[in-house]
Amino acid sequence: MLRAVKNTPFPTASGPEPAAPPADTPDKLIAAAERLFAEHGYTSVTVRAIAAAAGVNWSLVGYYFRGKEGLLSEVYRRHCSSLNAERLKLLGHARQKGLELEAVIEAFVRPALAEIQTGHRETSFSRLRAILAAEDSALLNQLVADNFDMSSRTFVAALRHCLPDVPADEILWRFHFMLGTIYYSVASPQRIKTFSKGRCDPGNLEDTLQHLVPFLAAAFRAPVEGRREKAEGRRQKSERRTEEEKGRPERRR
Repeated sequence: MLRAVKNTPFPTASGPEPAAPPADTPDKLIAAAERLFAEHGYTSVTVRAIAAAAGVNWSLVGYYFRGKEGLLSEVYRRHCSSLNAERLKLLGHARQKGLELEAVIEAFVRPALAEIQTGHRETSFSRLRAILAAEDSALLNQLVADNFDMSSRTFVAALRHCLPDVPADEILWRFHFMLGTIYYSVASPQRIKTFSKGRCDPGNLEDTLQHLVPFLAAAFRAPVEGRREKAEGRRQKSERRTEEEKGRPERRR
């Protein structure tokens, strides 16, 4: 599990102790790292570049975070902890009113879509997530597991409560597709705004939710059995065609 490292005392030699770094040094490093990672990618940014952007000695990256990976982990953790907390708070409100599918979906998507409205820092984190997805899938998978597995299980359980007739694996597929919808909406909000000449603006949170929540609810409620029967019919038809082709004599050339 990737974690930031707690402060430990500087190693000292004989003579006067070196001055401790300012208290805001970790925050400066995190802010600089997030900006540089989002602009240039994780693998292209060096520890020295991060330290220079933060205006501190490069050795402090190792002192506070044990290197670049630990620093990225802390960038990710700070954003994800607030996102998860808001989601769980909204889900708690939904439980108090009697759990309904639309309320569960809104509790999950509203905090993520709110990133579009809250300024540069959240937007740069969205870009960073997109870069990680393309650049280092193993690292991203670990960060996602560390920061989202617990809250994802909580929401999947709530969805199963609302949809008792939908098989568990089918809910997982639909949850996966919901994540993709959120991810694209946050990472590329300008596409639909430009295409619609401003009529459809993901920056308008309430308007986006008004369209998105019913769309996702309909997807989660979509029937399962009829679709499976059609898929099974297509599979059997394909198998029959294959057997027929095997039984045909080879044409002479």
